[in-house]
Amino acid sequence: MPDFMAYRWRRSPRAKQLQVRITPWQGIEVVIPTRTSKQSVRSFLSRQRQWIRDTWLRMQSQIADADRSLPEELGLRAIGQHWQVHYRCRAGARVHVVTHGRDLTVYHPGDDESACRRALRRWLARCARQYLGMKAQRMSVATGCRYRRLQIRGQKSRWGSCSSNGTLSLNYKLLFLEPELVRYLLVHELAHIRVLDHSPRFWKQVARQEPRWRELDAQLGEAWRDVPAWVELL
Repeated sequence: MPDFMAYRWRRSPRAKQLQVRITPWQGIEVVIPTRTSKQSVRSFLSRQRQWIRDTWLRMQSQIADADRSLPEELGLRAIGQHWQVHYRCRAGARVHVVTHGRDLTVYHPGDDESACRRALRRWLARCARQYLGMKAQRMSVATGCRYRRLQIRGQKSRWGSCSSNGTLSLNYKLLFLEPELVRYLLVHELAHIRVLDHSPRFWKQVARQEPRWRELDAQLGEAWRDVPAWVELL
């Protein structure tokens, strides 16, 4: 592949087939089932080359003019909240976020935008644990699919996952998405409590709770565009 399409790969015991995941900020990831040979991977990438190239270039064009500056406001559509963000420089201050009403104030010791972004991401993770955690509990009861433990993370190419031991992992970036997409993601991941793979049996389980799963699944695949650029920057 050309240099601009350099990719990373990882083996997954859960993967049933080769997959390519492409995100505009993190690049191209190839997910490989455990026992897949290198030759199979090369053949797969050769067949998918044009699609990968077209998708990657499309995503790059879409983020070309993205605003990478620190945010002055946060619209968390998933939970219906809107926050104003302020920055206060204090010599020697530990970088942290203080909330008051619907204002967020980031205290920092000087010009370190990277530290401010990290502090805001930590705040998003705390917010997600509180609000997405409540949504997950309600959906777990509604579906009868009970998880054992909740993790909030900032995955680069996944909105969520559910392991065989019942650990539900949610991406705090879900806070930026429409509520119906978050609901679908929860239905999808909780269905893995009963069916770990993406077999017809799995999709039947999903369809019981969300008949529009095909439409919403496609929307979720494009929803990375709703995540502000600053969230993805180091």
